[in-house]
Amino acid sequence: MTSSGHFSGPAARRYARAIFEAARSAGALEEVAGDMEVLEGVTSDSIISEWMADPRMDESKRSAILEREIGAKAHSLTQGLLQVLARRRRHSLLSEIPGAFLRFLDAHAGRVRGVLESPLPVDASALEELEKSFSESTGKKVLLESTQEPSLLGGVRVTLDGIRYDGSVRGRLDKIQDRLAQAELGHRSLNS
Repeated sequence: MTSSGHFSGPAARRYARAIFEAARSAGALEEVAGDMEVLEGVTSDSIISEWMADPRMDESKRSAILEREIGAKAHSLTQGLLQVLARRRRHSLLSEIPGAFLRFLDAHAGRVRGVLESPLPVDASALEELEKSFSESTGKKVLLESTQEPSLLGGVRVTLDGIRYDGSVRGRLDKIQDRLAQAELGHRSLNS
C-alpha cells in the first residue's frame, strides 16, 4: 500500500484513526491493514471510484459492490467501518481512508514513506542506500517509492513527511535563477 501521493481529508483521517485504534486494541492491525490494501485497490479502479462518489447511486448498490469486491473475507472491524460509512452516506471517503490508515500504521511502527524522483530509473541498491541514509538522519525506518521525472535533468529529489530534499540539477538551476533574480531586483532598487 502506498500513501505518498494520496491526500486524506479530516473526515477520512477521523475514520482511519478510529479503525486504526480499534484494530490496535483488538490486536488486529495486520488483518485490517490487509483489508485496507484490498480497499485501496478497489477504490483505485476509476469506475468503482466514480460509483462510490456518485450521489445518485443507491446505497444498496454501493454496498453490493463493496460486498462483491471485499466481501466476507474482510475483518469484522473493516466490515463495521463499511457499514458505518453506508449508514452515514460517506462512501466517497473510501478512497482516502486506506492511505490515512497506512500513515497511522507507519507512525505506530516508526516508519515514514516518501517519494524519490529521478530522471532515470534508480536501481535497487541505490534506493536501499538512500533509504538507509534517510533512516539514519530521521531516526525512523524510511521507505521510498521511486518515480521517474525527466525534467530533473540529473540528481534526485526526495519528498519525506511533506519536506522536499532537492539534490537535482533542475533544483540547483532554479536556485541559481532565483538568486540572479533577487540580485537583479536589488541592483534595480539601488539605481532607482
